[in-house]
Amino acid sequence: MPRRIVLFALCAVAGACASSPKRPAVVPRPSPSERIAAADALVRAGCFDCLLEAFREYDALRAVPAVASAAATGATRTAALLAVRERDLGTEDSGYLRQANELAASMTPNDPTLLLLLQVADSLPTRGGARSVTDDTALARNQTALRNQTAWTEVLRLHADEDPLAAYLWLSFNCAYVSAARQTPADWLAVVPAWRETSLLKFKAAVCAGYTRASFENLLQAEPRFVELHYFIGVSAAFSAKIDDAIEHLRRASQWRQRWPGVTYSLAADYVALEEFDQAIEFYDRTLEVLPAFPDALLEKGKAQTYAGRYADAIATLDRLLALERWLVGDARYWRAVNENQLEQLEVAWDDVERAARLMRNAAVPKLAGIIAYKRHQLEVAREKFEESWKLGRDDCETGFYLGIVLGEQSTWARTAQVLTDTTACLEKAEEKLKAEIAAIQVSTDHPERQLRQIRKREQDIAKGRRMTATSWFNIAVSYFSLSRKDEAREYATKVADDEQFGERARDLLSRLR
Repeated sequence: MPRRIVLFALCAVAGACASSPKRPAVVPRPSPSERIAAADALVRAGCFDCLLEAFREYDALRAVPAVASAAATGATRTAALLAVRERDLGTEDSGYLRQANELAASMTPNDPTLLLLLQVADSLPTRGGARSVTDDTALARNQTALRNQTAWTEVLRLHADEDPLAAYLWLSFNCAYVSAARQTPADWLAVVPAWRETSLLKFKAAVCAGYTRASFENLLQAEPRFVELHYFIGVSAAFSAKIDDAIEHLRRASQWRQRWPGVTYSLAADYVALEEFDQAIEFYDRTLEVLPAFPDALLEKGKAQTYAGRYADAIATLDRLLALERWLVGDARYWRAVNENQLEQLEVAWDDVERAARLMRNAAVPKLAGIIAYKRHQLEVAREKFEESWKLGRDDCETGFYLGIVLGEQSTWARTAQVLTDTTACLEKAEEKLKAEIAAIQVSTDHPERQLRQIRKREQDIAKGRRMTATSWFNIAVSYFSLSRKDEAREYATKVADDEQFGERARDLLSRLR
């Protein structure tokens, strides 16, 4: 029997070849107008990923003649929204505003209102803890906005409720450039009734109203695609001193967008607060990878390196800041002098602290100058600097201590006794504060290793304070002895009669007072 007959017979017996398989049902694809509507809905949803998906859809639909005009307008507005959102977040600039301008330039006829909206978008500052590119750029944006504030505000008010970009910029521009005392977000939202209930506007209103954690958590619950809200929740937690909670949310945000200076800069600050300086330096470095000329990050990295005892590294970082020439020059000079002093580079340290003094006025600068002058054996200069610092900040016990030592070496006995008596009272309060901090650390839920490190640091500070107190008591005793005020001299000499460092000299002094 031929092969095909056998096969036919088998099929006939089994019934398997009785009918051909059914074709799968064809699901109709959304029409171009339906795709435009879906992109519009993504814009109203407002999350960054929503805006990005909408932009891609609009951009793809520009090639479809039936919706080309609407798609081009949508792509332009959404690209601008993405650019503004990156400034809201402090992320890396991905070039969306450039794309928006290119799209607007290709549209015929040009829309003058849309072109003005793009100018407004470009004037907005970068928030999220990091300035964009350089402070020169931020300054130029600020100047442009203030120069055009009245005219632009009127145009924004007129068109605010017409489309999502105008509504978002209305809120953003007012939030950025109306003084805090005059800000009225509720009144601004009343101008955009078509958009104020969208997640897009609720996000901006929450940012404008301040970093209130509940508002961000409510928005995230309503729209889980708003992953970027973890950044704002983290910042809010840090404001409430919930540092571990802040770090958890900031790390979630970092997983979503790794090159995000706003997040990495905030994480660095949080690790400084935890006294984990190596971790802080790592996140300052990650910030500077994206924004190598960001002055604040350079300064704070230099300070973290100082706290970590990496003095030469700190000087190198601060040199990068000084190379910018215009920003935070006084701070950079001061912190460079701090590190040079630690390395006993006294001549360059003196030059830097003197330059810092011409640009800054606070208690820290003359204090450092006094320390350097003392090391250079310039007692009168050291006294002058410590006196200046002591007037500016009486809460720094160390300044009073140094001033008292210098006064004692100059045999200015009455003033020595007075300053060192005030210093010992200051040191007593400082120790009480340190003990309270230790108690709080001990009952905290921090990791035991962190607790131990923080407690040890405070115990070292307490021990240092007690040595300054003992030294002060002995010098007060000597001052009163030199003033022939025997009762006061006896009182303070007795306090250190059993001290390992001063005991022998104190007992000798007491023998002379009998």
